Amino acid sequence: MQLIKCHIENFGKLSDFSINFSSGINIINEQNGWGKSTLAAFLKAMFYGFDAKKDARAFEKERNLYRPWQDGTFGGQLDFEVNGKAYRIIRTFGRTEKTDTFQLLDLSTNLEVRDYSCDIGTEIFELDSASFKRSIYIAQNNIATGTSETINAKLGNLAENTNDINNFENAINRLKNILNELTPERVTGSIKKRKNYITQLKQELGIVAVAKESLEAIKKKEQKVVAEIEELLQIRNAYKEDIIVASEEKRKAVLWEQYNALCQDVEAKEQALQSFQEIFPIRVPEDVEFTEQLQYIHEMTGLIALLKKNKLSDEEKEQYDNLLNMFENGIPMDNEIEEMIAKQSDINKLKEEIAAQEARLHIYEEDLEKEWEPTQEDLSTTYRIPIFMGAGMSLVGGIASALSILKVKIPIQVQPQYLLIFGGVMVLFGLLIMILGLNSRRKNKKAKEMRLEVWREKEAELQENANEVSEQIQFMQDDLKKSYDATDAFLKLYKIDCDLEEYEVYLYKLQNQLQDYIRLMELMEETERMYEEYEELHQKIRFFTDDLSLTIDENISIELAEVQKKAVEYRMAKNVFEEAVKKKEKFEKAQDKSFWVKDVLCPYTVEELNEMIAQADEKLEELKNVKAKYYKQFEELQEQLDVWEEKTEELQEQLKIQEEEIQRYNLIKVTGEYLQKAKEQFTSKYMKPISSAFTKYYEVLTMSQEENWVVDANIDLKVKEQGELRELGWLSVGSQDLLNICMRLALVDAMYRREKPFLIFDDPFVNLDNQKVTRANQLLVNVAHEYQIIYFTCHDSRTP
Repeated sequence: MQLIKCHIENFGKLSDFSINFSSGINIINEQNGWGKSTLAAFLKAMFYGFDAKKDARAFEKERNLYRPWQDGTFGGQLDFEVNGKAYRIIRTFGRTEKTDTFQLLDLSTNLEVRDYSCDIGTEIFELDSASFKRSIYIAQNNIATGTSETINAKLGNLAENTNDINNFENAINRLKNILNELTPERVTGSIKKRKNYITQLKQELGIVAVAKESLEAIKKKEQKVVAEIEELLQIRNAYKEDIIVASEEKRKAVLWEQYNALCQDVEAKEQALQSFQEIFPIRVPEDVEFTEQLQYIHEMTGLIALLKKNKLSDEEKEQYDNLLNMFENGIPMDNEIEEMIAKQSDINKLKEEIAAQEARLHIYEEDLEKEWEPTQEDLSTTYRIPIFMGAGMSLVGGIASALSILKVKIPIQVQPQYLLIFGGVMVLFGLLIMILGLNSRRKNKKAKEMRLEVWREKEAELQENANEVSEQIQFMQDDLKKSYDATDAFLKLYKIDCDLEEYEVYLYKLQNQLQDYIRLMELMEETERMYEEYEELHQKIRFFTDDLSLTIDENISIELAEVQKKAVEYRMAKNVFEEAVKKKEKFEKAQDKSFWVKDVLCPYTVEELNEMIAQADEKLEELKNVKAKYYKQFEELQEQLDVWEEKTEELQEQLKIQEEEIQRYNLIKVTGEYLQKAKEQFTSKYMKPISSAFTKYYEVLTMSQEENWVVDANIDLKVKEQGELRELGWLSVGSQDLLNICMRLALVDAMYRREKPFLIFDDPFVNLDNQKVTRANQLLVNVAHEYQIIYFTCHDSRTP
């Protein structure tokens, strides 16, 4: 399956927007806020519309979230190809699902077809909207894997008849609800409730069984309580008579009791104060001193935690020693390495320029090696014909003229004067033709010399250009050597010896090593500073604890807090003692001591007698309550005897119902267990293809063939860490994303073995480090051989 193109009328912040899609990777690299997630949501909405339910799996109440910012038609169109046929989806969205519109066109005819309904996403992908977002749609920070009913159905090739697998969860939930209603383990379960009720019935029947025997016992207890009430009434009256006597002596005894109490209070406060002498033999520190020392201890505790946290591991120590040796001659300036890296780029450009100039020089040298070749015109000898003809005609004319002058007889009868004229004409014509031939030879020679001169000038120009290019090559080679020498010297300064081709790699490596060195050096310096601060605090605390004879250990804060508490108690005891002495002295000055000591006729005070009367009244009230309780019990026992038969029949009925519900509970429990086993056996069928696909993608991302992971029958992924299988939540966010991406792709591979769907990647690599991002980009390239990928990102580093 492939997406072809889409056009958005209005969707969220996107308006009148079109984009074409190609096979392989379609990268949409835009800044944050551009609308990448909005475009991804539009693609999903074209196939599924908006989620109607407002639950946690809904696309954040999509209809309101993506309503056009600028009004206008809410929707757009999407062209795609599936099963060898091209279609166009046209959707518009209203306020509610009822006002949405859907059209499906066949692009070969541009006519509306009924090949798919408005639920086209479910029909094509054989997944519901939530399962689509768990598999094909891989969103940023939402990469967690997990199966659903439709995913399980798709994995099991049951997409055409999913009732069994889709209703599995419903069946399990119904069984769980019935078990919860019946459970004997919870107080809300009917079996538990009935068990308690049966126990209650048995207890009530047991009580009724002894009710008759209890009636007589209750009557005897009631008679005993009545007798106790009479006795208490007599005692209470006696207490009232004693109050009259006690009141007369009260005023006299009160003063003595007050004075005696003051003396005892002074003595007790003095003993309490003296108990602190052993704790503070020298002096009692103030609260501010304790507060200051506790603050020191708190700071020391924090420093200890930081020192443990900042402590270098053995690997870090070894790394630091190696880096210290590397940078023993000093560290590069901030921009030195960057300049050297930039110089490598200049070197590469210079090498390319040298290669280009050498190619030019080679062309010049080839042209210079060619010798001058005369043209066909230069080799032509046609000019000889008129010369020879003219010479012949002149020769003939000369002979004819000579014969005429010498009057030599010739066989032809010609007058001498005519022969002389003929000879003269022939000589003239012969000379004229010879002159023309010689002139043609002269012009031919001059043209040849001119062409030879042009060739020599061109040859000189080529030689000059060749010399100039050669000089430029030599100059650039000198610059290249200087750059190489400078880079080599720079690297050797930090004990790096490598080939020319590895300069740039080692410069980047040096840059990383410098960062590690600075980090470790700063960590060492920070650790040393904290240790000095710790020693300073330790010295301050030791000066304070020496006076208190305390040892600085892990419990020092508790001990100081206890000593501080004792110091506070000491000051409070001292204040209380001084206050008690002042009260005693004030009382002695205000009263006559001879009036205090008087004989007391009544052994009890008024208050004590009032207390005793109150206790008697309380006891009387208790006895009256007990009497009423016995009476009530008597009536209840009588009623229980009346309902004996009724309770017995009800108990038998409840026992029968209980037995039936227990059988039903056990049957449903076993049914649920068999259903779960059947589901696990079903899902285990597609564990192998998922595991194989996961291995393929995992090896690309991690460059490791170690199988330190397990996929169970519920398609849950666990990793092996320190010999144990652990949930993904124990790993870092980046590692979780890495594993979940592999699992997502493995699920899609297992679900779609023939017609491959497109994949949406909404910047899922944001939590990966640089190394993992590089491998993730390679993974995208590999996956693009089988799938069309719509990849959204906001950073070049995450672009393959």
